[in-house]
Amino acid sequence: MKSGCSGMTLRRATVVSPIRTPVGTFGGILRPVTADQLAVAIIRALLDRTGLPGAAVDEVIVAQSYSSSEAPCLGRYAALAADLPIEVPGYSLDRRCGSGLQAVIDASMMVQTGAADVVLVVGVESMSNIEYYSTDMRWGSRAGSMTLHDRLQRGRERSQPEERFGYISGMPQTAENLAAEYRISREAADEFSLRSHQRAAAAWEAGRFTR
Repeated sequence: MKSGCSGMTLRRATVVSPIRTPVGTFGGILRPVTADQLAVAIIRALLDRTGLPGAAVDEVIVAQSYSSSEAPCLGRYAALAADLPIEVPGYSLDRRCGSGLQAVIDASMMVQTGAADVVLVVGVESMSNIEYYSTDMRWGSRAGSMTLHDRLQRGRERSQPEERFGYISGMPQTAENLAAEYRISREAADEFSLRSHQRAAAAWEAGRFTR
């Protein structure tokens, strides 16, 4: 590939050894496992599987939409907690439901442009451990009640300025809006979903996910 602006030849970026943790239900068997613990498990498993020395990692990017001050900037935090060398940098990004894809795009661009050779990408979330918080308690209150916000719900409601776009409850409402805007019928959505599941089942049976 060549950039139309500079004529620079871009290197090829390759996804190597993708792995994932188990996926649990909300409040289910994985409830005690926090997002940082999941990220650390992924990093350690990846290094063990590939035999890649930690010092060979140029950057760690973690996609997370509900970051917590228990493990802030999870890209850096998880890298340190997984015992990567302190010289290995890391950062986190939040593009809501597109966060994981954006992390892969960022890593690809770093490799393509020569800014890095090896980028470790993690997408992680633990809905079961998203906390409640208050904006009323920093300086106390002379009287009256305090409000606790559910970050899981509030993060969806406040993902856009309400004064500009109105109240949005989250992805279900967004899906309805998009279906109306792009005239996607329920029948078409169901057909797409069925086809996707059929392809996934066929891929499992063919052993495409074995590794």
